[in-house]
Amino acid sequence: MTRFLFFVFSCMLFLFSCKENKENDDFANSEDYQDLLLGIPQAKIDSIQKSEEKKQMVLHKVSYELDSATSVDFMLPVSNFIKDYSFSSKINLLDPNTSSEADYSDYPNIISVQNASSDSDSDELLLIGKSNNPNIFPVSDIKKYNEAEKILFESKDALMFIDGFGRKKLYYRIYNPTTSIYYLYTAEVPKYNDQKLQYASLFSIYKKAQNLLSFDKETAAENLSWEKVKPGISTPEMENSNVYYKSLAKELKYFLKNNDSVNINKDKMQLYLYRDEDHTKNTFDQVTILGNSEFSGTFENLNFQNRLFPGYFSQIYDSDDEFKFIKKINDNSILVKATRIGYSSDTVTYYIISSIKTEKGQFYLISPTNENGNDLRSLMNDYFSKHLKI
Repeated sequence: MTRFLFFVFSCMLFLFSCKENKENDDFANSEDYQDLLLGIPQAKIDSIQKSEEKKQMVLHKVSYELDSATSVDFMLPVSNFIKDYSFSSKINLLDPNTSSEADYSDYPNIISVQNASSDSDSDELLLIGKSNNPNIFPVSDIKKYNEAEKILFESKDALMFIDGFGRKKLYYRIYNPTTSIYYLYTAEVPKYNDQKLQYASLFSIYKKAQNLLSFDKETAAENLSWEKVKPGISTPEMENSNVYYKSLAKELKYFLKNNDSVNINKDKMQLYLYRDEDHTKNTFDQVTILGNSEFSGTFENLNFQNRLFPGYFSQIYDSDDEFKFIKKINDNSILVKATRIGYSSDTVTYYIISSIKTEKGQFYLISPTNENGNDLRSLMNDYFSKHLKI
């Protein structure tokens, strides 16, 4: 009797378990679960994708030394730059369970692709290597070695998916048979609170990966302007940058008085805005004077009243460090070079200084830039100095 009751009880447990598993499977395959994974309706996702696809990215050429004998070129949006990266991608290229026995001879160099509008390091990586195998790191392996809860898009060389933690990821591969060089673009989208921004970022990164070798789309440096670059900037990039420039506009309008200043000093977003009381009273424009005089000397040799050194540069330089006018960018902005004299070597940094005149007084906006004064920050600052917005 006892054995019979145990048998009946076991059968009931089995049937209940089967029913529960079926219900779980049914829910996992249901529209409600798929909508939960996506976060927003599919129609909205499709609309975001079309919007990002229409944007014409303004690209510039970037060079990277693969090894002592090989340098490679590729294209990135002008809002992006690269830096060395010492960690692995968040997308598994090899079987994570057997990687200790894997052959790493074909494993690529890893470069971090940075965004000038973000506050921290991104999870966008470009992996470049050499191999005689044109099918190295195929999409089929990426699917096998990574948990894909929901595949958003798949092709022979691309995979977009959502993992078990809701993270949106991208894998994209290019193989150049002429050089036997392969390019792998991997990304994990930042966890923006707004799902729409996550998808906008994902599709923008995908388009960026597609244009890695689009050398025919390069825009000449002398033709760059914020008006040309802005239409190709992704929605998340614009929103990130707008936060800071809207803050500067409020400071200009409501808060900066006398010789007040505001300093936004992030890793990739350095903006110093100050008001000059003497220049306001005397209708004096330091940018114009520096440009017309083509000044070259030291900070202590600046022969007119100014707050350039005590207000900003004294935080970085000594008064006997070198300061030199390089060129006029236009009537509002100039490019200057500052050199910190060191014991064994000197450190050179370029800055854009923009003049801003409003009914509230004379202001100046300063940011580090490149040697040509045409990086994204420079383009934004110059535009802001004229329109008080980007």
